Amino acid sequence: MTTETPPAPPETDNKIEFESLAIGTHHRVSFEQAHAHLQKIYGKSPPPDDLMRLWLACATPWDITREFEESVLNIAGSDLVPDDNGHYAQSLLNL
Repeated sequence: MTTETPPAPPETDNKIEFESLAIGTHHRVSFEQAHAHLQKIYGKSPPPDDLMRLWLACATPWDITREFEESVLNIAGSDLVPDDNGHYAQSLLNL
């Protein structure tokens, strides 16, 4: 077994610039509320824009598909139950 030291990571100035998100004010409300809640509970929180980026980075294709299906089909709160991947059976949707 070798005990070589791994190379040091490259030095950075830690000033990473992000593109701003083109999000309407009404879409930011949930992230601003989450920011305020986290700030109240933990004493600190990432800014709302960073929370949006986190949410976008963590969303799976199945989550996005389920949200789309529920909003377009207006099936949230119905008796329809998605499968393990979050999809609704086509036979149920054709009712």
